[in-house]
Amino acid sequence: MSAAPPDKRAPDRDLDAEQEIDLGRFWRAVIARWWLPVVGLVVGAIIGLLVSIGGGKQWKATSQVYLGQPLSPGGAAAISSTSTSLGLATYFATTEAAIREAARKADIPRGKLRGNVSTKAILGLTGTKLGTAAPIVAITVSSANGAKAARASNALAQLVISKFNAYSNSKLRTLTLQANRDAQQLAQVGARLKAAAEGQQKLLASGVSATDKLISLASFNSVIASATAQQQALQNDQSQVLQQIAAVQNVEAPRLVAEARAVNSGGPSRRSGVLIGALIGLVIGLLVAILWEPIARTARSHQTDEQTAK
Repeated sequence: MSAAPPDKRAPDRDLDAEQEIDLGRFWRAVIARWWLPVVGLVVGAIIGLLVSIGGGKQWKATSQVYLGQPLSPGGAAAISSTSTSLGLATYFATTEAAIREAARKADIPRGKLRGNVSTKAILGLTGTKLGTAAPIVAITVSSANGAKAARASNALAQLVISKFNAYSNSKLRTLTLQANRDAQQLAQVGARLKAAAEGQQKLLASGVSATDKLISLASFNSVIASATAQQQALQNDQSQVLQQIAAVQNVEAPRLVAEARAVNSGGPSRRSGVLIGALIGLVIGLLVAILWEPIARTARSHQTDEQTAK
């Protein structure tokens, strides 16, 4: 008779049995010293909380400033290019004078603000792709205090605005004076028109001769026609001036687009710190519980060998 073929499933069963034995041994070790994972969990959570509290969070606050687009007095062409405006704003926001003024307004030591200010041009969109730089600059301040970082960023933004609005303010004052003159002259012309119309009505109701009425009505009509033409010219001029004022206020003048708000840019939150610390402590506790007996057995073996050698 031929010998029976070897059972190939035997090694697989032996391997499964060894794995079950190892897992069972690990589980019994954890159960026997259950307090080690618990202690690791608690200690890890406490350490994670302390690290999150005293880890030194970093806050960033970014304000966005529209630098304006100054136009010529006729409003047909731009006076300066966008790249020039962005270069001036980037330089001015990081000058020592600007840093000192912003530090004073935000109640931050100059040394902590200096070197923690950055500027970035915001790119415009051409269709669905980023195009050339728009006349908008983002001013970012980093600080350990979120509220002070926001105040400093907003202060720098206002300094940049005050640096760029000299031309638009001067132009706006001139246009406002012109609009006020037009309004005053329109009021005067309106008064003349009203007086002439009332004079006509009185003349028609009076008992003067027809010839005198015709002569007087011709005079009133001349006044009314002249005043009406002047009124229309003034209204057209006023309309153009008001449009130019709107252009200065909404296009040419710099303004704050987005006020700075502090955002935590580094360091875990308290909840994250506690969870991460607790997880790490639990893993360490489990490893200690599993390795406790092998390490203790090795230590006892070394002690026995030393005693035997003596």
